[in-house]
Amino acid sequence: MKLCIAYPNRNNYSETFIYNHLHYLKPALSLSGGWRPYRTQDGENLIRLPLAEALRVGVKRGLPWLYPAFYTYYLSRYLKENRPEVVLAEYGPTGTAVLDACRKTGVPLVVHFHGFDASDQVSIEKYRRGYQALFAYAKAVVAVSADMAQQLIRLGADPEKIHRNPYGVDTGFFQGARPETADKIVLAVGRFTGKKAPHLTIRAFDKVLERHPDARLVMIGNGELLEASRKLVGELELKHAVSFEGVKKAEEIAAWHRKARLFVQHSVVNPANGDSEGTPNTVLEASASGLPIVSTRHAGIKEAVDHEVTGFLVEEGDVEGMANYIHLLLSDPKKAGELGRNARQKMIREYEMSDRTAELARILQA
Repeated sequence: MKLCIAYPNRNNYSETFIYNHLHYLKPALSLSGGWRPYRTQDGENLIRLPLAEALRVGVKRGLPWLYPAFYTYYLSRYLKENRPEVVLAEYGPTGTAVLDACRKTGVPLVVHFHGFDASDQVSIEKYRRGYQALFAYAKAVVAVSADMAQQLIRLGADPEKIHRNPYGVDTGFFQGARPETADKIVLAVGRFTGKKAPHLTIRAFDKVLERHPDARLVMIGNGELLEASRKLVGELELKHAVSFEGVKKAEEIAAWHRKARLFVQHSVVNPANGDSEGTPNTVLEASASGLPIVSTRHAGIKEAVDHEVTGFLVEEGDVEGMANYIHLLLSDPKKAGELGRNARQKMIREYEMSDRTAELARILQA
């Protein structure tokens, strides 16, 4: 199968799911560079003219009404020259951008939704008409959770075209956690953004410290709410117990898994815009490593975490409940170890990377 993957961000550290698709599916062709991807895998511009980038930017900025047709013309030429058997568009907006060129050249299109593109109200309103055309032409629509699949149906997708395929995790790479013997380290990994509600994780941990003054919260990641989170830690006088480690490579995150007692993530529907998760890779990675999870009944997390079996789930916003479950696992390392082992086995059974990418490849082949 000659596959072309179109995706927006070449170097976005948080989009490990797209990196995994590129790494494991090994597409013959790829395009990146924004919602209208224009850079080939070799870094070349779709517009093969002198001063191509200056021309592209000039049209985009000076004649924005003309840019979609301009982009479609050059993308169509690229598809005709390279003849992919299928285009996989990562995110709904990317799908709408490449739709006309795929339609003109007769190339089948599969669109993979990931989270905000199916939930953020501003994005939905912006792309609503484009989504209708996309759903009509696309051969398949991939959702990462049952919640997302239902949302796409509400937006107009044909249920017969929707395929639920969760993200995968490399259980050979993420492994080795020993929560029953680990220090009282509570680990949180992810972007500091509204739908991950880092402030609620911090407030839950503040309550935990009342019973476990020797516990430590380690937060890995970056984002627009990082400084507000630092400020909250200062206001609550938690600087001695909370550390912000910044962005870390996968190897470093896996090492932190092996030091931690449990993993925590307080995902919520962002009240400002309705944005929600798909299925957070960070939860899958921590589970594969063998950590028990304390999280929320939110989107794909409900499927990735079995309550009281691989971790504990609370309702969104339930800081007290989250604190109580963290307290339980810090107080009972044997229980933490049991749930962590169960979490790893669930990842092997249901979320193994090779199985999930094989399923995506099957969808693309079909």
